[in-house]
Amino acid sequence: MSMELSRRSFIKHGIIAGICVYTVPALARFNLNLDGSNSLVAPELASSWKSDFKVRFRSDAIAKVTGEKVYGRDLRSTDIDGWPSEQSWAFYIRADRADRIYQGVDLSLLPANAQPSNIVTATTLTKDKIELPQFYGTNMLVTAGTMPDYIGQAVMLLIFDDFLTYHRAKNILQFNNEIIKYGKQQPLVAAEKDPWGVWRITREQGNAAGVLPDKYSALKNGVNFPNYVDHKPFWPQPNHLGTALEQQMAVADDIKASLKDDNNFVLDRNYQTQFIDPMFLEPECFNGWFDPKTQTMHTIPSSQSPANFFGFATKMLNNGPLAGKVKNLVVHSPFIGGGFGGKDHSILPYYGLLAAMYSKHPVRMANDRFQQFQSGLKRHPFKMHNQLAIDKTTGKFQGIVSYMDLDGGGRENFSSVVAEVGASALQSIYYFPKNDITAVANVSENPASGSMRGFGTLQTMSAMEMMVNEAAQLLDIDPIDLRLRNTIQTGQLNTQGAVPTSTEHYAEILKQAQQHEMWAQREQRRKTYEAKYPNKRFGTGFAICTKDYGAGDDAPSTYIEMDKNGRLVMGISAVEIGTGAQTSQAAVLADYFGRPADTINLAEVHGWDPLQMINTQSPFTMSQAYQDKMQQNPRWTPTIPYASSASTSAYFQSKATENAAKVIFEYGLWPAAKAIWTKLYYSGDLAAIDFGAMEDAVWVDGKLSAKGMEPLPLDMLARHVHQQGLVAGAMVHTFNRWGWVDADFTVEGQTKTYQLDAMAVKYGHGANANKKKLMASDGWHLLDRSNVNYPATVLNNAMVVYYAPCAVLVELAVEDGSGKVEIVATQTWLDAGKVIVKELVEGQIEGGLVMGIGHVLHEYLPPGEEGPGNGTWNLNRYQVPLATDVGVWQMNHTILPPFNNSDQRKGIAEVVMIPIVAAVTEALYQITNKRFYHLPVTANDIKEALA
Repeated sequence: MSMELSRRSFIKHGIIAGICVYTVPALARFNLNLDGSNSLVAPELASSWKSDFKVRFRSDAIAKVTGEKVYGRDLRSTDIDGWPSEQSWAFYIRADRADRIYQGVDLSLLPANAQPSNIVTATTLTKDKIELPQFYGTNMLVTAGTMPDYIGQAVMLLIFDDFLTYHRAKNILQFNNEIIKYGKQQPLVAAEKDPWGVWRITREQGNAAGVLPDKYSALKNGVNFPNYVDHKPFWPQPNHLGTALEQQMAVADDIKASLKDDNNFVLDRNYQTQFIDPMFLEPECFNGWFDPKTQTMHTIPSSQSPANFFGFATKMLNNGPLAGKVKNLVVHSPFIGGGFGGKDHSILPYYGLLAAMYSKHPVRMANDRFQQFQSGLKRHPFKMHNQLAIDKTTGKFQGIVSYMDLDGGGRENFSSVVAEVGASALQSIYYFPKNDITAVANVSENPASGSMRGFGTLQTMSAMEMMVNEAAQLLDIDPIDLRLRNTIQTGQLNTQGAVPTSTEHYAEILKQAQQHEMWAQREQRRKTYEAKYPNKRFGTGFAICTKDYGAGDDAPSTYIEMDKNGRLVMGISAVEIGTGAQTSQAAVLADYFGRPADTINLAEVHGWDPLQMINTQSPFTMSQAYQDKMQQNPRWTPTIPYASSASTSAYFQSKATENAAKVIFEYGLWPAAKAIWTKLYYSGDLAAIDFGAMEDAVWVDGKLSAKGMEPLPLDMLARHVHQQGLVAGAMVHTFNRWGWVDADFTVEGQTKTYQLDAMAVKYGHGANANKKKLMASDGWHLLDRSNVNYPATVLNNAMVVYYAPCAVLVELAVEDGSGKVEIVATQTWLDAGKVIVKELVEGQIEGGLVMGIGHVLHEYLPPGEEGPGNGTWNLNRYQVPLATDVGVWQMNHTILPPFNNSDQRKGIAEVVMIPIVAAVTEALYQITNKRFYHLPVTANDIKEALA
């Protein structure tokens, strides 16, 4: 496949480790045009996803329902323009245990017509000096004579030159317990490793109002980390005058002692959540091909974080059989068929790349469902010991102490960060005057756990809501009243000592739930249901939570180009993982252009090269002094890459998109409109025409109007913009560390402040020679910022400040005898802020609800050798909820309206699955009179409780 040399393709290039990186956005290949159209679909149908100047359905819908190959898993080499038709196949053999020495693989069972063309072992990798990217640790393959790090670890790569040979071999090798040779039993490798991470969040308020300043907090006093003794965190003796950690221990001791006050009721409970699989629709896959003629490595990873793949892949390619031979790396970004975090920083693309490095043909590596269970990222199981102190008289929370252990598996991933986020999320919607929360991410022999949907907060907030429900019952307080008494108020600090900066509807949601018929009439509804179904018992449960969104290093980018006919092409740094980011970002443009974008390019990691940005140290570890020094360089930014995770598209990506659109409106469309209106209305009397404020201009039916003037269609305005050489395109980058960067930029002689740290503009075709000369950065005029202000590095200790709340009422029934649970009805309340596309939010509500029901009632994987690492797990053993399990016809919801039009958009993709968990366990308590402290709650658990 020859590389394109158009300007559009040229700006997608970048150089990493001496290799030219080239990105191809989703839908840009595979015989599809950028808007999803093709020769088999009429243009009218292809563009029908938007009409009447608004989004009608998903922008990718036509391509999907007409059977186009938009997912990475759909693709073979013959589907990709320019690739050879030959297709090789990769198969990894994996250890099914980790307690014995690995001694090699016996392939003698394979007949002549099932022999691989190439075999790669750990010895091969050592010889060729190939290592995993540092993020993932070591031991890409297990070395013979050593212990596997975990169950399911790859031990050998086999490459086959055709499908039939591959299929024969796979049928013989998969599930065969005899092919891997083990030696004597040894202690687990995991037992000799320090935890993946330890976090301790301690806070004591400084005043009764719970506002700044604190007496002690992470934000005020910093975050401290312990040493390890015998691979466990060592906590020193408390000392108010000692080291920073000793001082923290002294505050923690004071907090624990204060909770024992005679006026306090202390609820002391242990909770346990399970080990589960993301179970996304599309198992992971990879296609790769090295073209020796052009010295180009072509890759199609199914990854939520392609930006990281660029850097990591180039380093791998600098060693091995292709060392010095790869000059170009092409990365296609297909749609991700269900991400849910399980494809964020997944290790699989690097195993696919390894296969491509040792294959003479295009190679495909595609997990079947057994392989996905065996090797894919999992949700961390948590064990939590929580102590909640409540004033017996007022019902006000006095403090929370918690110790959490989570199982991170045998390979490093995001376990440490999941521990941090889970710990910081424990407080949910509540205010605590004091807290001491510890989370330890441990190493185990299980497959790696990672950033699966919820990122630790599902586990911790479910436990918190279970505690609140039980405390209300024991204190004889209405459960919603107890919540209303303890809801965090504006200005009060979170458990890290930071002020939440998003406005929430906590009290409004609680009051609506309290007045809803499912709650207000719950006893009568129980009697009515049980009279109709005498073999069933009925219960009602409620829970609420609030989930942070963002990662603390969010750096979205957007470009928008408007042609002379008003067609809009935009690119965003996000990947489409099923959330509808492509569609929603297209819709964001309607406020500035009167209609959505026509073409939306995704994941163009190097599409932003005209901005010429550089980044150096990690934004999480750099000092304030270092940031102050580096920000003087107008090309420097704390971070460039952007992963599609942490519910970031609605708020963070939209910030970049809105700023790019605003620049084109301010310096292109608005001047064009004023010029056209001047010609229409100028009477020669030299009286100034009152156009009104630019901010008051409105789009109605695709036409721009202000102060009652003649509405102007976009195509008319666009023609004027291009004729006069006004701003017709904008490319921007921004950065958020729990607060936005801002800087001054001068455009068309006007200096204004934007929440951006990089900007380039493009002028219309009629621009004069001087303006055209300015567009010297790959066709863009790169602007220098001034007066830049990055959020302070200490805000890393805030951990989270943006929140989105969600609450659920559930009615369920339990069948006598079987213990089977039937979801009768659900009512969800969601505060999504300023909604972009309502239907996408509704889809998240329904899908999240189903995932939460699966977590609380159905989904479970055992740890150890009986678990998924042994390669025998599939949907015949792993139970996911079906339509009959989720009350599909009675899924009701309320999306709260924003406070005003300036309310921020919120990331809600994770929060919608959380409150149903504790709502279900509470409803089960109402039926069984037994509290469940573990997940999932099975039919057998319920039967035993009813016995």
